[in-house]
Amino acid sequence: MKLRQNSTAIRFIFFILLLIVLFVLGKVFYIDEGKIISVLTKTSRLYASIIFVFFYVVGTFFIWYLKDPLKIISAIIFGAYLSTFLIYIAEIINAVIFFNLSNILGREFVEQRLKGKFKRFYEKLENINLGWIYLLRFIPLIPYRILDLSFGLSKVSLAKYLLVVIFASLPRIFWIQAILASIRGFSFQKIARYFIEHPQLYYLSLIYLIITLIVAFKIKKKLS
Repeated sequence: MKLRQNSTAIRFIFFILLLIVLFVLGKVFYIDEGKIISVLTKTSRLYASIIFVFFYVVGTFFIWYLKDPLKIISAIIFGAYLSTFLIYIAEIINAVIFFNLSNILGREFVEQRLKGKFKRFYEKLENINLGWIYLLRFIPLIPYRILDLSFGLSKVSLAKYLLVVIFASLPRIFWIQAILASIRGFSFQKIARYFIEHPQLYYLSLIYLIITLIVAFKIKKKLS
């Protein structure tokens, strides 16, 4: 029994160290975005799509900040619709990887060792219904990586979480990619000008943001 407990603790320590290493890698490594663009533009659309999904999955596993540059690059090269589809596929793969990573290395430790409010938080997370998980995945304020790792530590099954990932991720990704593809990059000046030229999209985005804040507040109350 003691040997099993030690094994659980070792896996959890390895899990924490791995997260720290991945965080540090994101601060240390630099990716030349120009080279990424060059590779993707010099390759056929089919192979460029495959390369992008592979690079998005592998690259963002080790360098978490890389997601934002890749979203911009894909919006410019592939356009709103194809970039949305490619990121959608990549994020489903990422969800499976990070969910299983935290589930295998950390869930048993969380169940056995953590006490108090943190344990109660995960008990509430376990009992949360599909609708709330959908909203958590839908709102843009919560990074996907945080959700993947958190639900992996809970008793929520991969099948249940993956079902939500499949249905909730697409509108959030498309909303971001459509804007990035339209302004051909990212800057607050470009976004402001884009919304001035398309006021209907500005109001829709404003409504989306308000709904997001309301949902985030209600979820915070539910999980606190």
